[in-house]
Amino acid sequence: MTKFKNSVFVKFLSVSLALIFILGAFTGCGKKEEPATTAPPTTLPPTTAPTTSPYLSGNVNPLTGEANYSEEILNNRPVMVSVENHKDARPQWGIASADIVWEMVVEGGITRMLLMFSDASRLPDKIGPTRSARHYFVELAEGFDAIFVHFGGSPQAYSAIKQQGTDNIDGMYAGSTFSRDSSRSVSSEHRAYTTKDKVAAAIESKKFRTEIQEDYKSPFKFNASPKALAGGACTECVIPFSNYATYTYQYNAEEKLYYSSLNGAPFKDDNGTQQNFTNIIICYVTVTSLGDSKGRVTFDLSDGSGKYISNGTYQDITWKKGEYTDMLKLYDADGNELSLNAGRSYFALVPDSKEASTVIS
Repeated sequence: MTKFKNSVFVKFLSVSLALIFILGAFTGCGKKEEPATTAPPTTLPPTTAPTTSPYLSGNVNPLTGEANYSEEILNNRPVMVSVENHKDARPQWGIASADIVWEMVVEGGITRMLLMFSDASRLPDKIGPTRSARHYFVELAEGFDAIFVHFGGSPQAYSAIKQQGTDNIDGMYAGSTFSRDSSRSVSSEHRAYTTKDKVAAAIESKKFRTEIQEDYKSPFKFNASPKALAGGACTECVIPFSNYATYTYQYNAEEKLYYSSLNGAPFKDDNGTQQNFTNIIICYVTVTSLGDSKGRVTFDLSDGSGKYISNGTYQDITWKKGEYTDMLKLYDADGNELSLNAGRSYFALVPDSKEASTVIS
């Protein structure tokens, strides 16, 4: 009996060992385990979208920011023309076509304009009445590397022209560049004018450099699209220069333009076009008397405060010119260079004594 039990036990043990061996063999013959891997992502990680500059670039008019500007004249020097604003000079020729109009007082509180064009080819067929230079006109022209056109000048202006070597076309010495309109029954000084073709011929005859210097190529930054300004609404602006000249600018919201009136009457050029601008820039300037018999004045063009008006709105700004040949630059309240809305601009260099009389509404 014991022998039988031992025999059964031995058989059972043998079968169990055999099964264990067979299972082990199966396991050993299987494929080796591959290390666990992370499934590839079904989508690519997001990429950073290319940034779009908020400023205009490329072939744009360097004075207005307007697009489709001719590449042939993109690097040419601007031209600045002295035009008077005495009552006997009105209506003037070409004042509604300039890329930029600079206006400021001379003696007696009468104002004078500097009509600025990005290239001589953009001058109108008739421009004037051209009038004499002041030394602060020369400083503004030098600050934009502009060719300066005038008819005569103060002693201070001639001294500045000589000292700076300013490229200028003067009616006192380039008579063929100017004519006098015989249809007006006013003094001869209120009838002088020039033309686009005559200015171009004078530039060629005098062999003036026509390509602008590198540092003056981009005088302003322009917004890629019209921008509202942070100071609030401005649909009307009153700018008093003196007892002789007060301007009112009315905003046309449909055209996004400010239309000019002088002493209560629409300010129009000889062909009936009312002067208008996208941008109004007021620069408050310290103006002092030179103490001469003519009542001439001088401007401190180093720096100051001002207003920028555009798109039915306004903001406070500062401006700085610095040295004689430095460009006049504009800054916002945070000290960043100001960017303008694309379009023609009017710069009013207003005596700082008149700042409190400026009205924005």
